[in-house]
Amino acid sequence: MLTLLALTLKKTITLFALVGPVGVIPIFLAAVENEGLRGKLRFARTIGISVIVALLIAAFLGLPLLGLLGVSLGAMQVGGGIIVLLLAIAMVLGQETTFKGVPTGTKPGEVREVSIIPLAVPLLAGPAAFSYVMANSVWDEYTDMIHIIFPILFVGVACWFVFRSAALAGKAARKSTLNLVERIGGFILAAMAIEMIASGLRGLFPLLKP
Repeated sequence: MLTLLALTLKKTITLFALVGPVGVIPIFLAAVENEGLRGKLRFARTIGISVIVALLIAAFLGLPLLGLLGVSLGAMQVGGGIIVLLLAIAMVLGQETTFKGVPTGTKPGEVREVSIIPLAVPLLAGPAAFSYVMANSVWDEYTDMIHIIFPILFVGVACWFVFRSAALAGKAARKSTLNLVERIGGFILAAMAIEMIASGLRGLFPLLKP
């Protein structure tokens, strides 16, 4: 039981760091700049639901698709780990939004026009998060569903809560505070990425196993 709880907690923290809703707050505020409070709150809820749906689809349909393409789980873990590591480096350098595909010169009005698509997918539920849930969605017993589904549900609710709080606070949150949180998260995420790559390499090369 304790092992299941520890695994669920670890996967929840990792997925939350990969999705990184805190770092996307400035983009969210720009997207809802011309909306009323009710519209901002509704938008925050929609983003949370969209993230949950996208990650659940990746978790349960991703591996069968990989099987059709002839891609092994180890290769997926290594590839996903590299993407995660690149994202972690981008977070430490303050270039997360550029890494996720939003040009630094994007105007608030342009972000507003495409609404859910860049925010929910791929800014939040992007390649790194998809790779992680796909590589960690293998289950043998029904109890394994806990550490597969719970982290996704938690992260979706966390996205809703973060953006709801941002909508209520407006521009009160200091950019320096957000930058500090992003960089600390980047260091933690880098360590998790190395572990993910190492696990994939052991799967690809059994001789590396102790």
